[in-house]
Amino acid sequence: MIHKSLKHILRARNAEAEEDYVTLRNDRFVIPVRTEHRRSIAGVVHGASATGQTVFMEPFETVEANNQLVQLAEDEAAEILRILRELTGKLQVIRGPLLAAAGTIAELDSLFARARFARDFGAAIPEFSETNELCLEGARHPVLEDKLRKENRAIVAMTLTLGGEERVLVISGPNTGGKTVVLKTTGMTALAAQSGIPVAAQRALLPLFDRVLVDIGDEQSIAADLSTFSSHMLNLKSILESATPSSLVLVDEMGTGTAPEEGAALAVALLDELKEKNCFVLATTHHDRLKTYAAASQGVVNAAVEFDEVNLRPTYRLTVGVPGGSSGIAIARRLGLTQRIIERARELMAPESLEAADLIAYLHRTRDQLDRLQAQMTQERHTLEEERKKLRTEWLGRQQKRIAEFEVQFAEMQKRFEQNVASVVEAVKDRELRAQLEKTSRRKLQELRSGAKEDLNAAIVQTISESQSDLGVTPSEFQPIAAETLQAGAKIRVRGFTKPLIFRRIDGNSAEVEAGPLRMKVALGEITGIEQPAAGKLSVTPSVSVRSAPREIAAASEINVIGMTVEQATELVDKFLDDAALAHLPQVRIIHGHGTGALRKGLAEYLKTQPLVAKASFESEEHGGKAITVVELRM
Repeated sequence: MIHKSLKHILRARNAEAEEDYVTLRNDRFVIPVRTEHRRSIAGVVHGASATGQTVFMEPFETVEANNQLVQLAEDEAAEILRILRELTGKLQVIRGPLLAAAGTIAELDSLFARARFARDFGAAIPEFSETNELCLEGARHPVLEDKLRKENRAIVAMTLTLGGEERVLVISGPNTGGKTVVLKTTGMTALAAQSGIPVAAQRALLPLFDRVLVDIGDEQSIAADLSTFSSHMLNLKSILESATPSSLVLVDEMGTGTAPEEGAALAVALLDELKEKNCFVLATTHHDRLKTYAAASQGVVNAAVEFDEVNLRPTYRLTVGVPGGSSGIAIARRLGLTQRIIERARELMAPESLEAADLIAYLHRTRDQLDRLQAQMTQERHTLEEERKKLRTEWLGRQQKRIAEFEVQFAEMQKRFEQNVASVVEAVKDRELRAQLEKTSRRKLQELRSGAKEDLNAAIVQTISESQSDLGVTPSEFQPIAAETLQAGAKIRVRGFTKPLIFRRIDGNSAEVEAGPLRMKVALGEITGIEQPAAGKLSVTPSVSVRSAPREIAAASEINVIGMTVEQATELVDKFLDDAALAHLPQVRIIHGHGTGALRKGLAEYLKTQPLVAKASFESEEHGGKAITVVELRM
């Protein structure tokens, strides 16, 4: 409504108005009017333009409306304040649960953030060493890696190991070569691990540090009257006062800021003191004296960040065990310094410094050659292993094919034999004689089948043993095993088999053994050893046990076929029922267990077809239930 009134005034007095628009001044709607026409409009002036040529007036016609608008705005603010107070009161009542929820949300957010970090940077869960060992494999500084990713550049990961007596690492190498990055990466890894953050590394094994003490960077100050050397010395003094055997100390550019000879001497003395405190120390340097100190001192190790002398650029690769060269002249050449200055600088270098630089370069070349040889050997070993696996697969395929052929031939011969026996029995006209012949032939067939199966298994064993030569496996010399040392259920080693077999019993000069589902006989002289079970472990193997006695004394009243296949179980149960019938037993028990139920169902189908079986039912619940079948025999 105010806008409408002001627009109407503007249109009616267009000559006096500066422009045709409505604006705000002091939270009230006003219109612009030229200064010379201000008295032609009755109203209140709320301000003027920067040039003073225009004033902003509130006509009296809209004063009341503006007053109402201001009042409404104040009422609105009061209502907002009332609502906020009411809500604040309600929140105050549930302050405890809200704080707990906020804490839980913060914890979950932290967990998800750490998980995203681990995923994005391929981070590993750190391990903490009980023997104070520090081992980093493929470690990277996440800030540097993130920066290089944005530039489509790959970061060079570092690997180092300290522990035992070796707790001090002296890192040397060229400027811009990555020495300081090694210190920062190690410190970042230690702090992240103890803060519950995955570390950017393939593997990180760390001690538990009570503090990480660092002297990196230049803290000189004119106001505090501190030079570069003074600031470093004050930091190192504080570090020496605070360091404990459980501390990690990181010092960059030890001995700088003063005369090289004095700086090197101070650095050696400081490292000796830190070594006496038995804390972990990583220090970078350019001083040759510190490199010599690390090479000659027990518990101190040299390390180098490498420099490519061919392309005149750092490789950023950390190599533990050899010192690094400063390569200052080489870097100056890469940065464009004239050849005349380079040559003059080399002439001015002391002969022993040149010899030391040449020796360091030789050590690095030798190390590179060893690394290449090791990589080549690893590749060749991998190739040989793949070839061995291929040959073994081919060999197993050939043996499985030959065993399958044996089994097919055996099944065909068994089938023809049974057909011949059946035709002979069918030719007998006398019913009683034929029934007796059927029973006798069935038992004999079972005995022959078992004997033939043993012969087949023995032939398979012989074939496998002879085929070991395909893989170049030759039997080694061994001492024969005494028969009395063999116990049923023991794991034994048999010549020609790569895996142990299960010993069951001795039969003359042979031993009955199990190889998976196969039962076979092997000569006692083929047994090469007995395996001892690991302490605290019980070796349990599926087996079949039959309680029996010599037929002339007593027949078994139950048979245990747990762990057998249906085919194996029916073969044993068939012979078992014949023996029970000849001993005139009224009933017998077959123990087959619960398992998957396949063995129970298979035996039930088999018992339905047997003429000797009058009835088959499960045992009572208190005596085994469906795990045992009770068979009543025809008398």
